[in-house]
Amino acid sequence: MVLVKTAEKIDLKTIYEIETEVFGSHGYPSFFIRQAFDCWSNGLLVAKDQDKVLGYALQVPSSQSLGDAWVLSLAVSEQAQGKGLGKKLLETAIENAKDYKRLLLTVCPKNTGAYALYKSYGFYLLEEEQDYFDIGEDRLVLALDIVE
Repeated sequence: MVLVKTAEKIDLKTIYEIETEVFGSHGYPSFFIRQAFDCWSNGLLVAKDQDKVLGYALQVPSSQSLGDAWVLSLAVSEQAQGKGLGKKLLETAIENAKDYKRLLLTVCPKNTGAYALYKSYGFYLLEEEQDYFDIGEDRLVLALDIVE
């Protein structure tokens, strides 16, 4: 049975491995994963089957706009994809955003599966930003209004 809960220090190595497996060179470095644990431990979620981490999400408050939170990363290991873990992680991130007005995230325009998932939960297109990460690295900025 897969449970979504806050990450523990022992989970960090596997979180980094999943990040690298899913996002490759665009993934966060291991030191960032550690610092995310130190800074936003309540927003660093893992999907675990017993002691095995199968996916994770990182949700943090925005420093740009009071009332906003960002899902900075959501990834499921390749071996566990297609089993609803991304949905479970996203649902938990949305539940945890109840103290915010809006939840934001970005997605690659070519990642139609993730875009469809986010839309199915009520995320809408805020803007398409060209060269978000680098030249040719466009992103769709999506938002979900949190209903009180």
